[in-house]
Amino acid sequence: MRICMEPIGYVEEGLPEDRGRSRYQVDSVIRVKDKYARGLEGLEGYSHAFIIYWMHRAPEPMLKWRPWRRTEYPEVGVFATRFPGRPNPIGLSLVEVLRVEPPRLVVRGLDAWTGTPVLDVKPYDYHDVACCPRVPGWVRDRWEEDRDRYAREAPWMGPRC
Repeated sequence: MRICMEPIGYVEEGLPEDRGRSRYQVDSVIRVKDKYARGLEGLEGYSHAFIIYWMHRAPEPMLKWRPWRRTEYPEVGVFATRFPGRPNPIGLSLVEVLRVEPPRLVVRGLDAWTGTPVLDVKPYDYHDVACCPRVPGWVRDRWEEDRDRYAREAPWMGPRC
């Protein structure tokens, strides 16, 4: 089976090429195509949304890899990571909704470059909250390393146990 999709829009302003700042410090602009702009109505009532996008600059797919290329982490399958080199390079970012100005959506926390095709926008609500998710030890260890940074830059993220 082949699946074909048409982007609903594009990232008009995304992550800077130098990646000097964390994605949680960058405000991004998504430009929705005019024919879909009415679909943004009501989104301003949400604080967060999922942005689903096509990682058009992703590396070649790899079925296994070592997260963050750190030797202390085990080599795992790509589906056990957030690595962009996947058979279908679909990206998913939970973003903070800053402003809805159809046909534009201004968000913070989008992990996508300028020009990235956007496939969908879905509001984040109570059905999406997992208070105490189970994660492998290497994910928990990485989270703990960066806990202070996440608390400053993205306080909505992290386990709530």
